[in-house]
Amino acid sequence: MNKVFKYVPITDLLETIIDNRGKTVPTSEKGIPLIATNCIKHSSIYPTLEKVRYVNEETHTNWFRAHLEPNDILFVNKGTPGRVCLVPDPVSFCAAQDMMAFRCNDDLIDYKYLFAVLRSDEIQKKIENNHVGLVIPHLRKQDLSSILIPIRDRKEQELIGNFYVSLSEKIELNNRINAELEAMAKTLYDYWFVQFDFPDANGKPYKTSGGKMVWNEELNRDVPEGWEVETINEYADFKNGKGIKKEHLNDTGQFAVYGSNGIVGRTDHVLFSEPVIAIGRVGANYGEVHYSLDKCWISDNSITAQPVKKEYFWWLILILKNINYSNIAGGSAQPLITQGQLKALPIAVSNNFLIEDFHRIIDSSYLKLNKNIKENQELASLRDWLLPMLMNGQVSVGDVAEELGMVAEESARYGK
Repeated sequence: MNKVFKYVPITDLLETIIDNRGKTVPTSEKGIPLIATNCIKHSSIYPTLEKVRYVNEETHTNWFRAHLEPNDILFVNKGTPGRVCLVPDPVSFCAAQDMMAFRCNDDLIDYKYLFAVLRSDEIQKKIENNHVGLVIPHLRKQDLSSILIPIRDRKEQELIGNFYVSLSEKIELNNRINAELEAMAKTLYDYWFVQFDFPDANGKPYKTSGGKMVWNEELNRDVPEGWEVETINEYADFKNGKGIKKEHLNDTGQFAVYGSNGIVGRTDHVLFSEPVIAIGRVGANYGEVHYSLDKCWISDNSITAQPVKKEYFWWLILILKNINYSNIAGGSAQPLITQGQLKALPIAVSNNFLIEDFHRIIDSSYLKLNKNIKENQELASLRDWLLPMLMNGQVSVGDVAEELGMVAEESARYGK
């Protein structure tokens, strides 16, 4: 195998560093999005435009020292130093405080390769070791030269960069598909169980077609005639999760461990053998809803729910996701939800046939969604396991070419 033949300071590999820090950019109500560090996430290749501010055309033209170009690498230097994303083509945003952008010298390094290397555990640890600041960590511009990048020959750089980005693109493709599947399921749930436009006896939308509605005092709203108002515990068994011993956690465990914010670890021990829902019970993640179709462990930061009939599972998840938990949470120091509060929640329910019809329609979508989630976990594990070995020459991209070809073929078939 080809070995790494040298390490080079990152600053020696760049054509320029775009640095618009040092003063506050004037913002406007609309215009060109101005991203902040919250938009730079290692779960995405490109920045996510979340909670952005805006600058007008004049500010964009005259205020910035330099502008971003496609394939620049955005680098967060304050708050979460070391997070990186690529700049897309076309460039639809601008960046100022708390981050810089690296423009690669194309004669020396491939931009995808540098992007992959910067996300590797090896380089992330080096960046962490160079943090300054106890309250808000940051990396000084003058310390960038201490970040040493392993240099391979150009062909290997391109192969490694394409390997990393191809797997990341497939993961993002699955995420986009899943977002669409979830949106479709939620739309149907809202249509049938919130707006009450489920199919009537003639196959027409019930409420829109003049179906009779009656006022319900407990829910403080109209519900379809014949529907009952019952507590949610008639349809699910609720229990608290259980704390897991530290020695039972391991990175290679067969089963997921869920906390209030989703998967928090792995274990070889099982608490639930059947599909189960986890509702964040306490703290910042109270009211977050997650679920597992596989054997798993759910910690005591969550309340668990299992439907009394398997056909209620997706319907129950969407009910739980539709609850405004701030209306029921107690606790003085931090928000807290109890089993009793959940069990007592009133819901409008029809006959079981409507719930089962709903299940039949959306079940295949959720199964596809879960297949994509598992595939993403496997792809991310493969990518992050192989990257350091590719960087130091233990394996070559040729060794995994067949798997990469399958990934590329699937992405093309979806038609990104």
